[in-house]
Amino acid sequence: MSELNAEPLSPIDAATLWPQLRRLDTEVIATRAGESLLVSSGLAATGLGRLPRMPRTMVLGIKRGLHYRGVVVGRELAGGAGWEAVSLRLARDKDDEAVTGLLNRLGVEVAQRGGRTLYLRCAEGSPHKEAIRRSGLMAYRIERLYAVPARGGGQPETLFRAAGRADRHGIFRLYCRVVPEHIRRQEAPTQQDWRAVLDSFDCSREFVIERDGGLVAWVGTGERESRVLVESGIEGLADATLAIIEANGPRPGTLVLAEDQGSIEREALARGHGPLGVRLVCARRLALLNPLKEVVAVPAETLALPH
Repeated sequence: MSELNAEPLSPIDAATLWPQLRRLDTEVIATRAGESLLVSSGLAATGLGRLPRMPRTMVLGIKRGLHYRGVVVGRELAGGAGWEAVSLRLARDKDDEAVTGLLNRLGVEVAQRGGRTLYLRCAEGSPHKEAIRRSGLMAYRIERLYAVPARGGGQPETLFRAAGRADRHGIFRLYCRVVPEHIRRQEAPTQQDWRAVLDSFDCSREFVIERDGGLVAWVGTGERESRVLVESGIEGLADATLAIIEANGPRPGTLVLAEDQGSIEREALARGHGPLGVRLVCARRLALLNPLKEVVAVPAETLALPH
């Protein structure tokens, strides 16, 4: 199978792509803001709107004549150590060559910009899973999704408080304690890598519980999803964590739990959180690409010869 040639899109290309989005109706991945980034790029290129402030973004495409066979959007995550593929769309129902070609080229572009890791999330039963794997992105974690039930009765009493900048290191230390070592080595061996992972969660609000000078629970909520990190063995902590998500999370909202968060999962099911599906978290470690300086030949007569 020959690899297709994916190319970065110029502002003019983005303007021609924008009206064609309806043709690219097969969503291989579609996390959060992927489509809005494409629409915003098209609006800015046509001069019809101002591009809002947003993270560093790349759009790559594969063309067939004047039409697009597939496009992928990547965004830089906080700290610059990682990038995330946030949208990949195809004109066909299944096009393994286009998926692999787009993700391979995205990896090259990310490496040239100094990124160390490319992340991607896809459904566990995706028909495009093998094409994603051929691009070097390997699944290393499972995320289980649950629908958060609506609760009435106003704000419950809670030990959680809003997280601030001073809590960043404490949240990383909590992550290091509660996440299995083989996962940490893969996704966040350093605090800079953790900043990228946290940014990929897309949280707009964060809450923490502090005990004995350290954090024992963290909750992050965004436009669609909520995430948790909870110290095990503390009575009532899982229940309090789910209660604040039900009170402050998005509506409708999704709770995202990793496979190692079994105690919270059992509590969520007992509280009426409905299973929605399973998602794979994939990553590809990238080599740092540093272009070599051009070598200039020096004429032999200019060299000083030994006497």
